[in-house]
Amino acid sequence: MDWHSVRNKRSSDSGILGFQSYPSHPTAQSYPVGAYFTESDGSFYTYGPNNCRTSYFESQYPIYCADWRSSGSRELVALVSFRKGYQNKIQIVHGVEYHHKNSSDPDDRTPPTAGADSDDSAEASSCAFNFSLAAEVPVDYPITHTQWDPLGFPRIAASLEVLRLYQFCSETLLESELVQTHLLANNSTGHGGSTDQYDINTLPPVTSFDWNKTDPSIIITLSVDTTCTVWDLNRSSSVEKHKNEAQVKTQLIAHDSEVFDVKFLHKSTNVFASVSNDGSMRVFDLRSLEHSTIIYEPILAVSADATVNVAPGHSYNSQALLRLLASNVDQHHLATVGVNLNHVLIIDMRMPGVPVATLDALFGGMNHTAVNLIAWNPLSNVLLTGGDDCQALVWDFTRGLSRSLQSAVSVNGSIVIDTPDLAFPEDLEVNNVCWREGTQTHWMGVASGKGFQAVQAW
Repeated sequence: MDWHSVRNKRSSDSGILGFQSYPSHPTAQSYPVGAYFTESDGSFYTYGPNNCRTSYFESQYPIYCADWRSSGSRELVALVSFRKGYQNKIQIVHGVEYHHKNSSDPDDRTPPTAGADSDDSAEASSCAFNFSLAAEVPVDYPITHTQWDPLGFPRIAASLEVLRLYQFCSETLLESELVQTHLLANNSTGHGGSTDQYDINTLPPVTSFDWNKTDPSIIITLSVDTTCTVWDLNRSSSVEKHKNEAQVKTQLIAHDSEVFDVKFLHKSTNVFASVSNDGSMRVFDLRSLEHSTIIYEPILAVSADATVNVAPGHSYNSQALLRLLASNVDQHHLATVGVNLNHVLIIDMRMPGVPVATLDALFGGMNHTAVNLIAWNPLSNVLLTGGDDCQALVWDFTRGLSRSLQSAVSVNGSIVIDTPDLAFPEDLEVNNVCWREGTQTHWMGVASGKGFQAVQAW
């Protein structure tokens, strides 16, 4: 069945509607299966105009980054704002799980444990979250990336003019605060150096970072000065109250241009990959930094005028790679997205040079808007994307690869996957997407405008 024939247009940048999608303002996440495109059912489920959104948090500021951590009974979502020329905020949102009855009354709620052993109760209600602001801290610069401590401790890192680490301290929800513990300044010396206010404001800003999931004492940061810096949090020194510095393990020039993103490979403390304004993806090994391996670079040379102007005096290579994600289940697959592109490249390190697959969000020429962010599911090769078409799309890479192989859809040796498995539409462009980290990874978070929406994907 041709899924293009059952997809109606919507009034968004892309002009498409998420096939078998959730409505924009869900009252409950009780229809996850119906959110998938199937050949046997082409219907849509819509809610009435007077229903309220659940599992939703609205900030006072435009949200740019989001990271969701579930640890025991704690649901913590880190949200950061992006306001150019204004003070920004790091906000910690606390979530409480409850069961939402499928009735016409949006306030009809039951506690999470009520009727848990009853099949009838499970069918009559669905899980949802009540989100509330627990703590926030102001920062002077826009934040480029944020990430919770991989071990599940209430500690968070954020990259801006420097890398800042905060401890989330909460005796009660009414007595919660974010306390800065570390300040890691990329001064390009490899020795830490002075971090007074003047130095911080003159250092090259941190474009992104990655917190190693196997050894959380290791953090790697990137900068516009083409360097990567690896930090050892176990070897920290106190500078003053609430400001520690970590020891630099190593610093290297990674690319010929600005470095935009970096990720450690799955279960590795030594091997990491990075992407840059030069359009290449490179792999490094901390045990042997004499050389690196280029596993992807643009096939065609870029002319001198093939640039994207973003501000006076600044421009990006039109083939620059902006985002990079390493698979959470194997060490082979990496996903990346470029400047103003509506497709995601999947690179297999065992077959460098050409993407093993491309997630094509062009949708037969109907969508020309950019993919803004990508996120691998913590426990499977399922990829979540968010873009300027006001949609969050879920792609099952393994299943999509199998379907494409059967239909022999390929371009230049790369398998093209052009059918996502789920679409969640929003009212505004999707700036960020994330998965719920923890034991229940079937929830995803969608940041759009000033709102964060939790969605049960399956």
